[in-house]
Amino acid sequence: MMMVVLRRIENVLMAVLVTLALAMVTIEVVLRYFFPRYLTDYGLELTVYFTVWAIFIAGAPLIREGRHVRADILMHMLPPGAQRLLEILGLVVGLIFVSVLCYFGWLMVQNSIELGEKSESSLKMPLVIYYAALPVGMTLMIPPFLVRLYLLIFRYDPATMQVTEEHVARDK
Repeated sequence: MMMVVLRRIENVLMAVLVTLALAMVTIEVVLRYFFPRYLTDYGLELTVYFTVWAIFIAGAPLIREGRHVRADILMHMLPPGAQRLLEILGLVVGLIFVSVLCYFGWLMVQNSIELGEKSESSLKMPLVIYYAALPVGMTLMIPPFLVRLYLLIFRYDPATMQVTEEHVARDK
């Protein structure tokens, strides 16, 4: 039940953020060509904030669904045991990478708070809002990595966990 709620929240947040980014770009284009005197200096800034947050939130669902970065074509050519081993290795490397980014991301957020950094636009948005996307996104990715590792190590089912032709075709 908790996972369903989390997935729904992630999906809604991603949809809202992408919609806001698209709206900002549309408004900027319309203003630039038809009403240039009303053009703001913060439209691009908000578009970047919305897009970056949406991208980092999207990481956890991709890992959960097995759509994270991996060499599906190569894995499809390997026998089940080698696929499992390579997938475990990829997840361990990914988990280490995400954990390092998470740690240093939180340090960056803390530093930004201490310095009181603000954007250069007229909004003067605290940059911590922008910087926080990295550690929040990486923190959200850790549990799906751990769950997938657990499943591959302790509950491996070659019938459902192998990379198949469907995976290769899906990701083309």
